[in-house]
Amino acid sequence: MTSVLALYRNHDALMNMSSNQQPTLILRKLSVDEYVLPKIHTKKIKRVNSERKPFSVNPFPKLGTGHGVYVFENQYFKYEGEWVKGKKHGFGKLLLKDGTYYEGQFNQGEITGTGFKFFSETKCKYKGQFLKGEMHGRGIMEFPDSSEYEGNFVHNRKNGYGVMRTPLTQYDGGYQGNMRHGEGRMVYAPMRYDKTSNGDRYEGYWVADKRHGPGVLHCADGSIFDGNFDNDEFHGHGLYRHISGVIYDGMWLKGFPAKMASKLHIVVENTPMVIRQGTPFTITVQCLNDENEVVGDEGREIQITAGFKYYQPSKGSALFDMIEDVEDKPIDTPFGYQVVHYPLTNQEQENDGPSEEDEEQELSQSQTQLDLKEDEDENQNNKEEEIKEGEDGEKLAENEKQDDEKEDGVDNSGGGVEEPDEIPNNTTTETESVPLPPPVPNCRSEEGVCVWNEVYLAPAPPMYRPFVAMEEAENDKKSSSRGKPAINKDDRRSSIGVVRHNTCSSISPGKTYTATKSNSILDKMRRQKEKALEEKYAKTGEYVLMVHDVTNPPFLGRTIEPAFLLLKLKRPEAKKRAKKEGKKWDTSQHIRRSMVATEGSED
Repeated sequence: MTSVLALYRNHDALMNMSSNQQPTLILRKLSVDEYVLPKIHTKKIKRVNSERKPFSVNPFPKLGTGHGVYVFENQYFKYEGEWVKGKKHGFGKLLLKDGTYYEGQFNQGEITGTGFKFFSETKCKYKGQFLKGEMHGRGIMEFPDSSEYEGNFVHNRKNGYGVMRTPLTQYDGGYQGNMRHGEGRMVYAPMRYDKTSNGDRYEGYWVADKRHGPGVLHCADGSIFDGNFDNDEFHGHGLYRHISGVIYDGMWLKGFPAKMASKLHIVVENTPMVIRQGTPFTITVQCLNDENEVVGDEGREIQITAGFKYYQPSKGSALFDMIEDVEDKPIDTPFGYQVVHYPLTNQEQENDGPSEEDEEQELSQSQTQLDLKEDEDENQNNKEEEIKEGEDGEKLAENEKQDDEKEDGVDNSGGGVEEPDEIPNNTTTETESVPLPPPVPNCRSEEGVCVWNEVYLAPAPPMYRPFVAMEEAENDKKSSSRGKPAINKDDRRSSIGVVRHNTCSSISPGKTYTATKSNSILDKMRRQKEKALEEKYAKTGEYVLMVHDVTNPPFLGRTIEPAFLLLKLKRPEAKKRAKKEGKKWDTSQHIRRSMVATEGSED
């Protein structure tokens, strides 16, 4: 009975048990009228498969479905979001302990779909499509330096078409393996002070993040290259239009033309080149490479100038004091001396008086005209010279001394400076301002050749330094020669008499003084003529022609070597006068006449 009552006492507790926990009553007969409480056996609950661990204290949805928060066993991951049958599925947020997190769609426990991911280590942000935890498909990646990539991803790498924008560049085109590959367009930002960008624009093909294959490069300065690239360099056939005007169309090797001009060459038959006063000449210049081959580039700017030997002025002279204010500096030449610029022009020289042919004819025949004048003077003054025969030696000595003093510009009678001889009307005086002629314009090469026609050496400008220095040197030489001991007048008269006796033995004594006087007149006329010609033409002598590459900016950053040529300026060639054809000498006729004259005398 006790056992039965105990059974009934626990009836309420049994009723409160769940259906799964309700005990199964097993009765066994112990003895007559004796019963005991049966053992209670409960069934084990079969747990649903899920990612939840037994020790998790976070709330978890019933049967693993719904919204829940869960911290994984390694304490590194934390997920908060939707669950389906114990798996992350739907929208949720996965947070890593280092600060990286993903917020977006999950599918069967994997990060798949559209979402946003923040990378704590690089501070990059990605928004786009994911596949099994990787960036895959269309998306936008933002970098901490404000750069941005918008395009296609494959397995966490840029692949396919995309647009990459950085503070210095913008690229839109193909990618492969996170590098530019295929056809694309790159635009560089304008020139920066640190030269990290130059403002260029490239449209063409890429391989492994470098320009490779056909493409067009538009440089910021206006230069354009249309051709083939290899490893980011011009390589293969290409056409380059440089901003300076140079055009090169041909083969390229590692960024430079296969045939690159390195020096200039002046085409001339003989050196030094002989030119004449008032006569134009032609200059031809070629652009050569190291193998002396003509390089056919177009548009290279070449300049020609002339120079005269530089004379260092002596200290204390006016030229020495003035030279510091002159900007024109001496130029080194391969001839062992320096030169300063001399005016070179292609403007035809104007003639105010007689024509150029008349002037050249007059210059070439000056000796003949003076000889004729000398003969006339001798015939007219023959009688007067015979009367003064005894006094000619002394007068000759005095005249020579006066001539020397006049050449130096000293007049002993008055002590002042002698007035200069009158200059012909067709010349220009020193007081008049003579404008300098325009210089020869620069020439653009055509197929590697430049040609200048009708080039002249212009008259020297006033106070041209080399000429002034030369005159000062000549004056110093004359003054030093005047400082020599004077010759006794008797000795000089006797020496003159000896010279006259030795040189004029076949000439009458009166003609000696006439010849000497004629020579002095001839010298004066020559000096006067030379002075007039120097105001009209360049002074005879040695000049240097210089040729420089003045292409600006230099083509590919290189300036080719200059060229130099010696010029010998001489007077115009004397024109040969046509000889009057006289009767030819007939020997037979002369013999016949002689025989007739002999026979007549015998008769």
